[in-house]
Amino acid sequence: MANYSFTIKKGKYKLELITSDRELLSEQFEQWVRDAGDYALQKKMREHKDAIDTQIQEEEKITKKNIEKQIRKPEPPKVEIEKEETVISPKEEEPLKENLDIFYSVPNAEPPIEETKAEPAEGVFDAILDNSIKNPQTEISFKPSPTIKKDNAFINFMGDKKIDKKIDYLLLTAYYFSQFEQKPRFTLKQLNSKLMQNLAVIIDHSVLQEAINRDYIECLPDLTGLVGASEYRLTAYGEKTILDA
Repeated sequence: MANYSFTIKKGKYKLELITSDRELLSEQFEQWVRDAGDYALQKKMREHKDAIDTQIQEEEKITKKNIEKQIRKPEPPKVEIEKEETVISPKEEEPLKENLDIFYSVPNAEPPIEETKAEPAEGVFDAILDNSIKNPQTEISFKPSPTIKKDNAFINFMGDKKIDKKIDYLLLTAYYFSQFEQKPRFTLKQLNSKLMQNLAVIIDHSVLQEAINRDYIECLPDLTGLVGASEYRLTAYGEKTILDA
């Protein structure tokens, strides 16, 4: 009667199976192959998860340091300007009253009315955008001009997402920048220009600060000094929050 066997070695350990039952040997070998495959897959998933957790922890540390630096920044010294008081002597009062007649006299003719030219649509858009960022309102009466082209791909992307709060607009727009426009760094004005032009939505500094406090967004240091405005990017934790939603 024929005997069948297979041997498994791992370091100093050795497993050997010898049997005359061919079917039993085949079943045991298939079971070992399946278990080995499942173990390898689970190990790979654990390693990938550990790598993501490590990256999130490192970015959390960097974000925390940036916030602490901003908090520790000293406030600029306040400069008090002393007002100079002008004293008018009694002798100077009479000629001063005479001179005031120039301002109160009725003009001979009305000044010509200057015609004001309408500003270009882009100039109006930038002015409204700057004013909306400085003075956020709950509703915006701005209607995009027909000359301003809309980004239909961005509108369709946002239309497919569940949006409950303004912070959702912030995270989804930052994700759209990084994934579809290859623009991982952005300023608040660039983000608001995208939202206002296409969806008539404005993100103010309070929403941005909330995203930073939750580690969804991080502020990047301006190492070159050429940007002129603070730049931000979506963190790995913020991206994970979007994908899990």
